[in-house]
Amino acid sequence: MAGKRCARTGCRAWAVRGGEFCRAHAGAPTRRAADEGDEEREAFSERLAGGDYRALLTPELTRILAQAGAESSLTEEIGALRVVLKRLVDEVNAQGSDAHRLSESIPRVVSATVRAVKAQRAIAGETAGDLTEALTRVLIELGLGE
Repeated sequence: MAGKRCARTGCRAWAVRGGEFCRAHAGAPTRRAADEGDEEREAFSERLAGGDYRALLTPELTRILAQAGAESSLTEEIGALRVVLKRLVDEVNAQGSDAHRLSESIPRVVSATVRAVKAQRAIAGETAGDLTEALTRVLIELGLGE
């Protein structure tokens, strides 16, 4: 009796005797489920290509995005950037982590924070003013300044 190929789409391995899948795909979704996933991806791509972006989102996600977009403040985003920067600094202090990676990551996060602070000031109607002051304040809060 000749063996048969794994039922997993695209797999060329032999199925385990008495089964439909190879050892790597045992318990994997059936070919029909994989095909349904392909159909979903194709439908998503068609909606995306057609510019029908609202159809890509669930009603709940649409509501959440609308609510978040209505808020004219970047306070949470700035706070998140500060948390990321603090974690990077802590990583350097704790592990002496990869200096090259950190030398790229820290300036990017600081730059993003400064841009967010500048945008927040513009939204609030303030002039960008002295960004050095804003950056100094961020660094002092992180324990890296004066």
